[in-house]
Amino acid sequence: MTQNILNLKRFNTLGLNAYCKSLEIVENEQDIKTLVKDSKNKFIILGEGSNVILDAPIESPFEVPVFINRLKGITVRKNLKQRVIVRCGAGENWNKFVLWTLENKFGGLECLAGIPGSVGAAPIQNIGAYGSEVCDVIESVNVYDVESNLTISISNKDCAFGYRTSVFRNRTLSSFLSNFVIISVDFSLSTDWKNFNTPDYDSIKNALPSNPNRIDIADAVLNIRSKKLPDLNIFPNVGSFFINPVVDNTKAERLRKKFANIPIITVNGSFKLSAAWLIESCGFRGAKFKNVGMHLKHALVLVNYGNSSSQEVLMFAEEVRASVKEKFDVNLKIEPAILSSSERSKYFG
Repeated sequence: MTQNILNLKRFNTLGLNAYCKSLEIVENEQDIKTLVKDSKNKFIILGEGSNVILDAPIESPFEVPVFINRLKGITVRKNLKQRVIVRCGAGENWNKFVLWTLENKFGGLECLAGIPGSVGAAPIQNIGAYGSEVCDVIESVNVYDVESNLTISISNKDCAFGYRTSVFRNRTLSSFLSNFVIISVDFSLSTDWKNFNTPDYDSIKNALPSNPNRIDIADAVLNIRSKKLPDLNIFPNVGSFFINPVVDNTKAERLRKKFANIPIITVNGSFKLSAAWLIESCGFRGAKFKNVGMHLKHALVLVNYGNSSSQEVLMFAEEVRASVKEKFDVNLKIEPAILSSSERSKYFG
């Protein structure tokens, strides 16, 4: 008897051919609980696949079932003084949710417009852009706890948010033994449409009218993203492929002395480097390896130019990392999670 092997290409924005033996689209919470129980707590769950590298070639497909989270629904849970608590299903599209908040004059997410992915993925990596992070407005994350078989609410504090990370990143993506399945996210959003901070970025300030509102900011962000970043429908990608490195003062001073024009931003006593600048300085902007490469518009975005494989992606990423390490003595970390059907990819983190 021949078992069907299913292609996950349309379930990851990098457009990689990756294969599994079992695939389920999940649209309600009870189905998640049933499927998780049937899987004996060994499974992979994806949203829109916008921050993962699926490493499962046809000769070595995922043996564990793959669940696609399509839990929908947006509701206003509480109306507070100048704030509302909005609950959004994990399977909702992130950008559509941001636009919904603006249409309803709820503020706080305008700088995060245009980021690909689902709402459930946002807290996992603590998405951010233009000085904002999603943790700034998350009230709590509602999850199905596999071990207790209960749906629980995890407060912002207990989410352990950090730069592009959270308690969920290690517990939901790093292995097939997932502890939490994100069901929905509660956001604390502002109803004050007049008093807010304009992002301290010249590219945004120069694009705004004299008296901007929050929609103007979102429009400016979307316009900038469209000019800087490749179209997912033409060049499949996962957005920023590497995390901006954070170094201590000693390393920052050493780099300043050796590279006078290196951009370094001070963040809470640490020093953030531009991964894009490091990569471009090593000559990788627009560089290609077989069917993958760093895009000409933005050196931080790795794109699939054709029928690329996960191994091509990981080999090219390792070449970039090695070059940056050699020139700057800085370790680049890959931002998307690597989900592999074998141990082949564990050396590329």
